[in-house]
Amino acid sequence: MREPEAETFRKPREDVVVSVCFSELAASAGTFAALRDLAGKLDTAYRFREIILVVDDSQREAFLPLVREIANTRLFVVRRGTEYYDRRVIAAEEAIGDLVILGNLDEIAALDVLRFLDFAEAENAVTMAFRPARRPIKRMLAWPFIALGKLAGFNVDPAEFQSIAVPRTLLNLMLAHDEPRLALRFPPRDPRLPREWFRTGVNVPSRTAFMGVGRRLALLQTLLVYLTPTILSVVAISSSILALVGLAYAAWVVGALLLVETLAPGWLTTNAMLAVSAIFMGFSTLGLSLGLQHLLKQQRRAKGGIVPEEVNRIDLFQQVAFDLNVVLESDPAAAPLPPREG
Repeated sequence: MREPEAETFRKPREDVVVSVCFSELAASAGTFAALRDLAGKLDTAYRFREIILVVDDSQREAFLPLVREIANTRLFVVRRGTEYYDRRVIAAEEAIGDLVILGNLDEIAALDVLRFLDFAEAENAVTMAFRPARRPIKRMLAWPFIALGKLAGFNVDPAEFQSIAVPRTLLNLMLAHDEPRLALRFPPRDPRLPREWFRTGVNVPSRTAFMGVGRRLALLQTLLVYLTPTILSVVAISSSILALVGLAYAAWVVGALLLVETLAPGWLTTNAMLAVSAIFMGFSTLGLSLGLQHLLKQQRRAKGGIVPEEVNRIDLFQQVAFDLNVVLESDPAAAPLPPREG
């Protein structure tokens, strides 16, 4: 006779709040069934949990019955065409949990989500799912992104799982990053953000080497934009060299004019124009690059550019306070709750 697993009789934890966020969902029966199954698994292990869904405004009506059915499910709608990475930022900013998963539903359905959360909490690190087996074509298509990611200071590998589990303290650091869209998908190379791998042999059938070509092009553009300070530094150095070369060339032209008795017709005019052009291009490009670098350093990261609409509101904090018989001091008129029976 097979013995029951220990997890079957584990009492739901009351000392931690868990948030599981999804930013890319299809309004299908399979999606709804996977979310119900996930909610059931979380309820067996955690007393307080929330599921955050970020969907297009056109999918609002399709998800409303599910929101009413599954307790503590929060639905946010954004305008159609909002980028995938922006949606992850919205979900992360709205999450209130001590442990937060930013996940892909197909991956979460294939992983042991409870072990995934336990591992992230035990290691107190940004935890990413890792597959030891990798097809060569995926590695070949990923290497340009990996190289650009290293230059930008991110652990970029678009072929890896999209799901990460993060403790609240580390999530706050990732949200405070200059580029949270990348940080929440590809953790930065920062000693304050330790990274661990949750090893799994599971492979999601829907993930292929050519999946999400548009998203990968957007990732490439984002990496290049984030590398703007580095590119401007290279431009500043090269333009400085060009200006110095132009000055040296002009000095050589002046020296030739003073020392050489007879110059070929047109030589002085041609070389003088070349020297002036090199000096002008060098100093003008240097000035522009330095000015842009100054503006980038002074500019603060814009926040709140994409404001989602929360369709349903839940008061998870009030539920925690009631279940744990806690009186909130912020309410002077609050009276002690009566003791719970049993």
